[in-house]
Amino acid sequence: MFHKTEKTYNSKKHQIRAVFSPELPDIPAIFENDYLGGFIKHPERFPVNVKRLNFWERLKIDDTNHTDIGFSFTSKQRQKPGNIIEISILSNNEINIFLGKVVLVIENNEGYEIGILLLNEEDGPRLRIIEQVCHIELYLSDKRYKEGPFLSKERLTKEWINRFASGFPVR
Repeated sequence: MFHKTEKTYNSKKHQIRAVFSPELPDIPAIFENDYLGGFIKHPERFPVNVKRLNFWERLKIDDTNHTDIGFSFTSKQRQKPGNIIEISILSNNEINIFLGKVVLVIENNEGYEIGILLLNEEDGPRLRIIEQVCHIELYLSDKRYKEGPFLSKERLTKEWINRFASGFPVR
């Protein structure tokens, strides 16, 4: 029945450009792209665990009062827009859990770029801080790899803050 139909939309035409490049610390952070403007982009080298909530778990959550804080990450698994998912991020030996509603799914070479809106007002500032810590850690490891392991963590953290913190999305 569908053998004569043709694909009219190819999501691979819309390429996503890098939102943050910790490998190139001399290039300023760019937190905008065509689809994910204003979303906080999670670095791919930090693992994110994603759990889609079951129907009975979703019944307990009010997903109509989501925040305007956007968060995006790369995943091998596709998520359906409208799904309520639980994101866990390991940072500084602490697991941070966030609830979000999937609002954007873009297929790319690594899998899918998933965009969510947070469902808790209090999670926005906490997520922003955790994401900055993740980006700072990547910056530290890249600088130490290129320039030597004896660089001061405090100096490199201040350097990242001076160079990139102002471009980090507030919401």
